[in-house]
Parts: sequence; C-alpha cells; structure tokens
Amino acid sequence: MSLDHRGNPASHSTKGVFASLLSGVLRDAGRLLIAFLVGSGAGAMVCWYYSLPMILSVAGGVLVAALVMLFWLGNSITD
Repeated sequence: MSLDHRGNPASHSTKGVFASLLSGVLRDAGRLLIAFLVGSGAGAMVCWYYSLPMILSVAGGVLVAALVMLFWLGNSITD
C-alpha cells in the first residue's frame, strides 16, 4: 500500500512519464494495426473476387489506416 505526502493511503497509483507515454503509443499502434488488417482483409476479398493480384490488398490496408489517422488528426485539430 502506498502513502501520499501526508501519510494517508493513496487513492490512486502513480505511473511514470515513460510508462504512460509507452502505454499511449502501444494503444494507438494497436488501433492502427487493427485498421490496417481489416482494410487488407477487405482488399484481399475484393482482389480474390475480381481475380486481381493479392499484393493490391495491401493498398486497402494502407488506405484504411490513412483514413483512421486523418480522422484522428482532424478531430484533434478542430478541438
């Protein structure tokens, strides 16, 4: 159990700056990875249906990840 500066039990745990930064980066990287995988999967289905080369499905992943980043940046700029 941790104590605050007055000797009372602390109600919340404190994280270091590096730990909080790393957790934020990992959370956002995970979201981008999921968006890329979903876009690549959808692109792969389209490529399979139209008999296109599967390498083009990566373009779908990049497009979806770029749109996610655009909306994240767009929301932070307008706030």
